Amino acid sequence: MKHLFLAALATIGLISCQNGKNTAEKSAPNVIETTNYLNFGDSTFSVENPFTAAEVVKNMASDLDTVWAVVGGPITQVCTTKGCWMATAIDSNNNLFVDYDYEFLLPTNSQGQDMIMSGYAYWDSTSVAQLRHYAEDRGASEEEIAAITEPVGEVMFKAKGVKIVLPDAE
Repeated sequence: MKHLFLAALATIGLISCQNGKNTAEKSAPNVIETTNYLNFGDSTFSVENPFTAAEVVKNMASDLDTVWAVVGGPITQVCTTKGCWMATAIDSNNNLFVDYDYEFLLPTNSQGQDMIMSGYAYWDSTSVAQLRHYAEDRGASEEEIAAITEPVGEVMFKAKGVKIVLPDAE
C-alpha cells in the first residue's frame, strides 16, 4: 500500500512537470474574415474568384457570344435618377455598361463602391437616343449630350444579381 501511494505521488509529480502549453501564451483564435454585402436581385451566386470586366470583354470571341460570368470591380458610374444602370471599369478609358431590366435598382450614391455581380455579357449596339439618355442620367452637360451622334457597338452586361461590398464597421 505504501508503495502504491508513493507510485501515485511520483506519477502526479511527473505529470505536473511536463512541458505543456503555458496558459498565459494562448494561441490566437481562428479568425474568419467575412465580407458583408448589400444584395440586389438574385444574391445566391458565389463571390469566390470573380472575373474582372476586362477579362470578360477579352474572352468575348465574337459578336455572337453570350458569356455567363461573375464579375467584380468598382462601380464607376450609376444612374443618378433611379439607379437603373451602372458601369464598371474595363480599363482606365472604358467602362462595361450594366443594366438589370428594372428587376432591381441600385442606390444612386453607390458610385465608387466595390461590387460583385452575376449575369451575362453580350454584344449589343446602343442607339444615339439611348446614349444621350444615359449621358443625361449621369449628369453630362448639354454640349456632351449633343456631341453624341453615332451608335456604339460594345460588350454589355445584364446583371441578375449585384452585391455591393459594405465597408467594415470598426
